[in-house]
Amino acid sequence: MSQKFISIFFSLMMLMPLAYADPVTPIALELAGHTEADLPTIKLSNDELLWLAKKNKLTVAVYPPEYPPLAFSSLTGRYRGMNADYLALLQRSLNTDIEVKRYPDQQQALAAIKSRDVDLILTKQTDYIAINSPFIVSEPIVRSYPMLVARQDETMQPLHTNKRVNIAISGGFPSEEFIKQSFPNANIVSFDNEYRALESVVERQNDYFIGNNLTGNIVMARDFPYTLSVVKFWEKPQISNRFIALESEKLLIDIINTFLSVERDQIHNHETQFWVDGVSLSHLAKPLPLTPKEKLWLQKNPKLRVLINPYYAPFTMVDENSEIRGLIGDILNLIQLKTGLEFEPIIVNSNSEMANIMRKGDWDILPTTTYSLEREYYLSFTHPFIATPFVAVVRDKPDGITKLSAGMKVAIPEYHTLYEQLKSRYPNIQWINVDNSSVALNMVKDGRVDASIYNLLSARYMIDHYYLGELKYFRIADDTPALISFAFPRGNTELQQILNKSLDDIPQKEISRLAAKWAKMPNVKIDTWNLYNKQFYLVIALAALLVFSSLLWGLYLSREIRMRKKTQAALETQLSFRQTLSNSIPMPVYIISLEGELQSYNSAFTDFFSPEMREEIRPSLFDSRHPLANIFSVIHHDIEKGLIPESVLAHHLVLNNGQEERHIVHWLTLCLMPANVPATIICGWQDITESKQLMKALQIEKDKAIHANQAKSTFLASMSHEIRTPISTIMGFLELLSTHKQSPDEDQESIQLAYATAQHLLGLIGDVLDMEKIESGNFELAPEWVDVEALITSTLRTFAGLAKQKNLQLIFVNRLVKGEYLWLDPQALRQILSNFLSNAIKFTQQGSIEVCVETHAKSKTQTQLILSVSDTGSGISQQDQQKLFTPFSQTQIGKQQMGSGLGLAICRELVSRMGGEIKMLSELGQGTTLTATFTPEVSRDAVIATLTSKYATELPKNLNILVADDHPNNRLLLRRQLDKLGYHIDEAIDGVQALELIKRNSYDLLITDINMPNMDGITLTRHIRGFNQDIVIWGLTANAQAEEKERCLAIGMNLCLFKPVNLQQLESSLRLIDIRQPRSRLGELIDLELLKTLTLGDDKLMQQMLTTSQVENGKDLTSAKEAARIGDWAALQNHLHRINGSAQILGAAAILALCERLESHEPMQVPDPIIEEGLQQLAQQLTELNDEIDLMYRA
Repeated sequence: MSQKFISIFFSLMMLMPLAYADPVTPIALELAGHTEADLPTIKLSNDELLWLAKKNKLTVAVYPPEYPPLAFSSLTGRYRGMNADYLALLQRSLNTDIEVKRYPDQQQALAAIKSRDVDLILTKQTDYIAINSPFIVSEPIVRSYPMLVARQDETMQPLHTNKRVNIAISGGFPSEEFIKQSFPNANIVSFDNEYRALESVVERQNDYFIGNNLTGNIVMARDFPYTLSVVKFWEKPQISNRFIALESEKLLIDIINTFLSVERDQIHNHETQFWVDGVSLSHLAKPLPLTPKEKLWLQKNPKLRVLINPYYAPFTMVDENSEIRGLIGDILNLIQLKTGLEFEPIIVNSNSEMANIMRKGDWDILPTTTYSLEREYYLSFTHPFIATPFVAVVRDKPDGITKLSAGMKVAIPEYHTLYEQLKSRYPNIQWINVDNSSVALNMVKDGRVDASIYNLLSARYMIDHYYLGELKYFRIADDTPALISFAFPRGNTELQQILNKSLDDIPQKEISRLAAKWAKMPNVKIDTWNLYNKQFYLVIALAALLVFSSLLWGLYLSREIRMRKKTQAALETQLSFRQTLSNSIPMPVYIISLEGELQSYNSAFTDFFSPEMREEIRPSLFDSRHPLANIFSVIHHDIEKGLIPESVLAHHLVLNNGQEERHIVHWLTLCLMPANVPATIICGWQDITESKQLMKALQIEKDKAIHANQAKSTFLASMSHEIRTPISTIMGFLELLSTHKQSPDEDQESIQLAYATAQHLLGLIGDVLDMEKIESGNFELAPEWVDVEALITSTLRTFAGLAKQKNLQLIFVNRLVKGEYLWLDPQALRQILSNFLSNAIKFTQQGSIEVCVETHAKSKTQTQLILSVSDTGSGISQQDQQKLFTPFSQTQIGKQQMGSGLGLAICRELVSRMGGEIKMLSELGQGTTLTATFTPEVSRDAVIATLTSKYATELPKNLNILVADDHPNNRLLLRRQLDKLGYHIDEAIDGVQALELIKRNSYDLLITDINMPNMDGITLTRHIRGFNQDIVIWGLTANAQAEEKERCLAIGMNLCLFKPVNLQQLESSLRLIDIRQPRSRLGELIDLELLKTLTLGDDKLMQQMLTTSQVENGKDLTSAKEAARIGDWAALQNHLHRINGSAQILGAAAILALCERLESHEPMQVPDPIIEEGLQQLAQQLTELNDEIDLMYRA
């Protein structure tokens, strides 16, 4: 191994701080070396002898950590291990005392040798030291090699693979680059020591271990002797320990190297046998004594072809990568480490196949040949490396065979070395040649032969692993053992010598250990496909032949009967077609003779009748029990009258199918047959029962539609009257107002009455819509905690004016429990009370109206609420009371008043939905009392939600409002309402114009009609929300439906208002808007204090100055850009100077600095880059200034 492989950088040591030079007291260790090995004879030069004579003692430095077997723990004061043995031998050989000192670490040891406190440092194998002055190193002492370790039960894992495997290493050895050469996708897991790394393989956390063969073997022999196995060695990278000395002590290193070179192999073998129980590879330390001719042969022949029988366990096996495994695989691995040869396996499955390859010459080595004199005529052999007796394998029976005898059938592999001898010795035995020994064992097991010839080592392995309890063996008497050798073509002397030297170099103890390793190896799966594929293919061929012959016979039979079946097939086709055609007709069809005999019928015929009646279908229709007996009387009458061919007669009849009477249209036609064949009658019927029922239902629906149309006409006439009456009233009052001939009081009264009439009209429309919601199921209650007293008080306040106009006394009797809140829908309760009050005021001409509300506790959480309204009006008769709760129903007196007749119907539905009940008590001339009773939940802790503004109660100021409506009157009304509230608006006639205005201007509020031509409000809102999320959008619609409101809010509107919108509603909605004006940054861009000083605090003058600067700066900037474009530098400076002057007045420091920089620049070309860039910056700064001026005064 190169000296550069060892690593400490001595140049760094010379630059170390003085702290490393502090005196360190080392620990003196007792040298406890094993010194039984023979002393080597060392020949030293005179200078070396003189140096030793002067040196009475050598001091050697060691340091932790210490790894067996090189060094064992020195904490007891004794220094043991292979290093200690080498030092003891060195001490005896040089006749010089050696003192061992232990330093805390490598750095202290290097400092000690530099200060000459010690003469030598003994390194560890894993230290990497770069050789630099003033140090030198010796030759390697003990070499170690990388080895591959696997679990014994997975010994046949591939020696290299692209699969992802987990590999454990220790101390970073070997390198990842080396491991990736055999396992490119390996996951490498590093451990602190060999024990933990090997333990991870035993625990199946990792698949392999790759590491130092010396330290690894120590751990395996001590802790994992029966669970792990070495499967491969590599020659490189090697690691070794060495001595280090000062460069000035070169004579000492020369003496050490001389000692290490003398009898290295004997000493190393002795040491490894003493300390290492396993594969030490000590024989690899000394190279093979090859001749130049042999070395040249190795260079020319780096790879040899090896014939491998994969079924010859334990000698030769292969893994999934077809690599050589088994005993021979391990021996070839050792030869490869020694010679560098590579071995290419050639897989053969039988002795005959092997013989064919050998005859062709496509091989180099046969590694498991049994030596014999006869074979030496055409093969060359190495020295035998294993001797094992020949045995006969027989079935394991209590009285089984114990020797070869006449009459036996014995299997023997082809070309077996004992074949001729055994055949001549046992002539009365039937010898059966087989492809290989594995096939022979199966034949013995199956009883096809009595015995087979094998060698002891293979027989014991195969029986122990695959035939335990089934086979046994006995030795063949008077026979020499099988001498296992390597064979190769004759005449290859160099290869013979190389292999002999390599095999002789392997200790016999090592070969015996390898044989024992494979003998105790767990069962190895042997792929026997190649052994039996011929038999498999033969069976397949025979089966294919049988199938083929069967097909030929079938074709022959098919040809013989094809003609016979041809006519039958044609008849069956016609019959099948007729049957299918008949059954595919959905109507019952049947055929009878002229005498009424039923000949055939389709499936629809039987399906028409019930299962019970199907049993009554008899051949003759004359039978009175036949379902068609009554129908045949009609058919018979037609027959007697005479039937005309191809003409169809039809009759409307009633037929019982066993379950009910069915209406049918029965038809029949005469079918003339060929000569001598009687004519038949084809009959059938169509069930028209559903058609009749459908026509009847259709007539009923038609009558309902006519009735509904009459009801609609009645409703429209009624509603037309109800709507025209208030509209006429409104138009009359408006006409009086337009004449200007009334007094102011009369005008005021006309306006109030017109407004009240309009409110009544809205209520009428609202009742219709509410009824429609209830009937369509779209009405939903929204219960909440309600202060009933406050709700009733506010409702009464609404009707107080109407009661006062009619001089009616409105009385409120409050029997509610203070502080209680009820869980109900406030809008529904208010509508019920409003309808009660509206009817009471409408039909009461004098007297009073009393509203009474009270509660009676039912439980802690429930109470009974009773709401009643009593009046002193005209009263209602018992007959009219029965129909008052029907929609659009009115009494005779009620028809004299304006109303839709929906109020009480709506109240009944609302009360019913709220889980209550409604009652009416009335007598003509005595008045009426309406009572609604509920049982809601009650609470004293509830918090009543009041409608309050989310922001300030004041109206927002300075709102920019856009109104979009296609109707001019609607826009006029909104403009005047908003003018009254102090707002100025912009108008748009449709969504397209509104969208253009919003893109050009900044608006805070958009009020848009939902339905407009060109672009409606929904589409407009969707476009706006695509680029503006801040603007508030209100939708106006006359469609007072909840679905319409939900649709508007869903697409991004903030509010949906139903027309008409009064001034109070508009003001309340505006109070909910929170337009937070952005704060102007104008004070950051200009000096406002300076400007206020110049204008003497006059805000209007300051605004005028800022507005003028916007205009003038814009003009100057445009002129400056044009001057720069044409290269008129004088004009450019003039305009920049003007902008500069404006900036000085405003105190705009950034604009001022930019203008001065541009004025001082002297342009060199057109266009000038500096001028172009400066004008762009100036335009940006002026735009920012203008925006902030606009923002300040808009706010």
